[in-house]
Amino acid sequence: MRLAYLSHYFPPESNAPAARVHELSRALVRAGHEVHVVTGQPNHPHGKIYPGYRAAEYRRERVDGIEVHRVPTLPAASRGVLRRGLGYMSLPTSQIALGAARLPAVDLVLATSPQILTGVAGLALARLRRVPFVLEVRDLWPDGIVAVGALKPGHPIVRALEVVESTLYRGAAGVVSVTDSFVDHFVARGVARERIAVVKNGIDTALFAADADPAPLRAQLGIPEGALLLLYCGTIGMAQDVGLLARAAALAGPDDDFHVVVVGHGVGLPALVDEIAALGVGRRVHVLPSVPRRDVPGIIAAADVSAVILRDEPTFARYLPSKIFEAMAMRQPILLGVRGEAQRLVEGSGAGLAFAPGDPADALAKLRAFAALGRDGRARMGEAARAHVLAHHDRDRQAEDLGRFLARIARSRS
Repeated sequence: MRLAYLSHYFPPESNAPAARVHELSRALVRAGHEVHVVTGQPNHPHGKIYPGYRAAEYRRERVDGIEVHRVPTLPAASRGVLRRGLGYMSLPTSQIALGAARLPAVDLVLATSPQILTGVAGLALARLRRVPFVLEVRDLWPDGIVAVGALKPGHPIVRALEVVESTLYRGAAGVVSVTDSFVDHFVARGVARERIAVVKNGIDTALFAADADPAPLRAQLGIPEGALLLLYCGTIGMAQDVGLLARAAALAGPDDDFHVVVVGHGVGLPALVDEIAALGVGRRVHVLPSVPRRDVPGIIAAADVSAVILRDEPTFARYLPSKIFEAMAMRQPILLGVRGEAQRLVEGSGAGLAFAPGDPADALAKLRAFAALGRDGRARMGEAARAHVLAHHDRDRQAEDLGRFLARIARSRS
């Protein structure tokens, strides 16, 4: 099978969407499929084109056997509504035009959302090529926009995005979901269950090896060896309530021997830095810049517990953040502030402790519980976490499931 895979992100960008597309595509190539990724020039998260790339060029490269087609891109950082909107619209336009002109004949077009307009590009390209279109949904749009308070329900933009969402579902021969909880959302909008495949987030077992050398975070930040080190590593955005960790630290007493290390970048970073300063917890809460994906395992290995946090909104109870699986693969217990499917997974597998999202006092109580477990107790939790993720979230096996689903759709339309 030869497929086109449209994505807003791809390495060397190091966020979770880029990793998923790269790792699934690489595994599909290993299984004998030909994958053509159509993406932009790398510029996330700072909205600046990476060295060696040019915004206005078309560029074809081969990455781990994947044919990568980079199309002209208007880079936009996470601030500036107009420029960001233009950036989101320009990339899908380039994906359609250059995809139609430069791609060889394909059996199927797969587009991953967000951004939702990437899905529009995938549908348009599939129609031009007269092949089936499959939509992969990692975040619910526009529900997620409303959940973070960016727009109110009923706003004209929200209504327009709801029309786009419905159009994509109607036009898709298949829908790939990253959680079980999304399935009912799709069915309620007219997608037949037999057209849905669940391929959850997972891990590259070679990259996230449990014996990775730890990064020297303690020496770098002056954190005592005996102190509990809680790590948050990832996007600091509107959906992630990372400031809750600072608020929990503000409630801690002199006998609470823990430090919080936040590694990441995003639109919420300035507010987080301001909140840490306002609460006076800078000696306990440390912020470091984001790192390349290849360095993430060492960062996780340096910590005792990993935090995964989303805002307390009903929409986010359907989400399974990819950070969960990366921590589990590294034998790292999880402090979870997400309800729903994520909580059932973490607690059911014995991989961590959950607190009520939005409640810093409860988060502090769970941190104290982790401290009371000691190294041996946390190690047992970490072993359970890794066993579960290896059994259920290996990216290569997930790619096999995805490949079978896509091949069935391609055959049914041939």
